[in-house]
Amino acid sequence: MARPITSRVSWVLDHEYSAAIGLAAGVAAALTWSALSSSSYFTLFSSRSSWHLLRVLDVSTVHNAIVNGLMAVFFFSMGLELSRELSSGTLARPKHAVPPVFGAIGGMLATALGSILLGHVLHSEALRRGWGVPMATDVAFTLGVLAIAGRRLPPLLRVFLLTLAITDDVLSVVVLSVSGTTHLRRDGLIALAVVVVVGALVARRATSNVASGLLLVVLWICFAWANIEPALAGVLAGVLVTSRAPSRQRLERDATRLSVGVVLPLFALVACGLHWDNLQLSGAVGTVVVATIAIRLVGKTLGITAGVAIAQLLRFRLDPSLTWPLVATTALLCAIGFTVPLLFATKLFGAQSTLYAGFALGLLMSSAIAAILGGVLLRLQHRPE
Repeated sequence: MARPITSRVSWVLDHEYSAAIGLAAGVAAALTWSALSSSSYFTLFSSRSSWHLLRVLDVSTVHNAIVNGLMAVFFFSMGLELSRELSSGTLARPKHAVPPVFGAIGGMLATALGSILLGHVLHSEALRRGWGVPMATDVAFTLGVLAIAGRRLPPLLRVFLLTLAITDDVLSVVVLSVSGTTHLRRDGLIALAVVVVVGALVARRATSNVASGLLLVVLWICFAWANIEPALAGVLAGVLVTSRAPSRQRLERDATRLSVGVVLPLFALVACGLHWDNLQLSGAVGTVVVATIAIRLVGKTLGITAGVAIAQLLRFRLDPSLTWPLVATTALLCAIGFTVPLLFATKLFGAQSTLYAGFALGLLMSSAIAAILGGVLLRLQHRPE
């Protein structure tokens, strides 16, 4: 009896809609719980442990343990998929990899500059200081919307979006680490460099998932020690694992299932709760909400499209199946995102501040608009004959 249940659970977790559904469920639970009892919500997730080691690794609260710890598993699954595509998939050919990378950079620059510009125009210190908050995209949600939009879409569109979103997330976490919001530790950076060199050699010869898991843990400790966002360790560990490893396919599948079934719903639960009593849609907080929506929708669409166009001018051509209307709609989908953006907002403003709540609400609203509008446009572009 246990085997059929396990098989059913695996089938559900492997479904292309599961990641988006899990995230949506976590968001709904967080918003409902924080609205009904914000005190119990924030008390549970922000209570600190007295254990010194947990404080050093910045996982002394339930919130930080999930955001800084468990999220590394999600990024690990993304790194494994990216590694596979780079070594033997579509991205092994530079002409397919360069346009989405340029698009990711264009989207990041457009949203960052838009935040700084609106911050000056609207006299909002929060927008000027939080220029990095609107930059990143949520891989799971965007791929979920893409899957819901229909199976008639070009297969290369998923690879294009995956590359764009992962590049977006990784570069955003790098910016977070070096932007001055955190202070890097030299000893940790040296240890990280050593582990990367040794880990790359070990990963090429690893024949079991135990070695890959150990590499992830050691890299995570080094990232935490260096005071770099620990989640980034997941991407690096995933990329280092060679696609020729015998059990690599199973490792990627297990990491993805764990991410879909546990990590993403828990992240949404701890990150999306709001102080509803303190949230006012006027003044500084209201400005942040409205501006974030505009920056995400307009900045991502124009920035990504412009980045891809620049790649085209440099003779890195898109596949003919990826038309410009599809690229522009995909760029709009990349306005879906709150995973890494909320990491940034947490570092800058604190998870319980009213400004954090303003950014969170703006990110959630822009994500909902982008998901609905982008999904409809994709369906209209590829309706059944």
